[in-house]
Amino acid sequence: MDAYLAAIRAKLPSPYRLTCDKRLLTAEEDLARGGRFDDARRVRDLQRAIDDENCAAIVAASGGGFFARILPNVDFSGLSRRKGRLWAFGFSEMTSLVNVVGSYRSGRGVYWLCPNYVGWKVEPQDERLAAFEQFWAGLAAWLAPSRRVAGDPDGAARDLVAATRPIEGRLVRGRTTGGTVRLVGGCLSVLAALLTGPQGRRIRSDGRWLFIEDVNEACHRIDRHLAALKMAGWFGRVAGVIVGDFHTRGADQRDETVALLRFHLPSAATPVVVSTSFGHTWPIVPVPVNQRLRMTVSGRAVTIERVATGRVVRR
Repeated sequence: MDAYLAAIRAKLPSPYRLTCDKRLLTAEEDLARGGRFDDARRVRDLQRAIDDENCAAIVAASGGGFFARILPNVDFSGLSRRKGRLWAFGFSEMTSLVNVVGSYRSGRGVYWLCPNYVGWKVEPQDERLAAFEQFWAGLAAWLAPSRRVAGDPDGAARDLVAATRPIEGRLVRGRTTGGTVRLVGGCLSVLAALLTGPQGRRIRSDGRWLFIEDVNEACHRIDRHLAALKMAGWFGRVAGVIVGDFHTRGADQRDETVALLRFHLPSAATPVVVSTSFGHTWPIVPVPVNQRLRMTVSGRAVTIERVATGRVVRR
């Protein structure tokens, strides 16, 4: 663990520094005891990060089993009083965290790889450490886009883990003209579990594009999760749906998921886009949650990218 943290700190650019609770990072899961048995410690750790004005970002090291159950004990209301931005990075079970944080004006959620994920996905093996280190070096591209990363004069780290690549897809149903869009969503099964609580109700689907992905879910379970969103009224309010990577045992399930959507969307005119840019796959293009993005449509090809912003300041 000390070597792991040292590798991160060596690459994390100034002025940022890493803080963590090593006991949480080294905790073992025991299914006979409910998976994790450090819920109170996890809540305190997350609460401190949310309430600390000096905390620039929360980065989930891994997807996060047994995470959803601690959410009711976390108070996110401090984000409504926060002066600076708080970023949250993660995917899979971190769907709840990035969407809830992204629902606040001071929050910025990014549905993106957890850095430990490169240890499972990057091949060959000798490239894994390099990808892991470059993830942390490139983090400043999100936290301070105008800052040049120390030791990276050409900006290679920024491009490293697809930080600047757009989401690409193909329109397979309905029509859309593109324009400025906002996205909400993530791992379908986690999102469906989040809907009924007060934190889930903060995630506004009105006029947003819903992006979904999942892994190792049988077709009838995907249908059940879609039904949960339908009963919550989501499909009647979204502007469209983006279907990312769905697979189980190596089999692609995107076509099955698109077919299931026909039974849940209110109209055949609701646009559906399929994409391989995000999901439990590699590489993963980051998906900014509830942020202004630009959608460009050319025939059936769809591209979604971040909106360049600039400021005029008084001299």
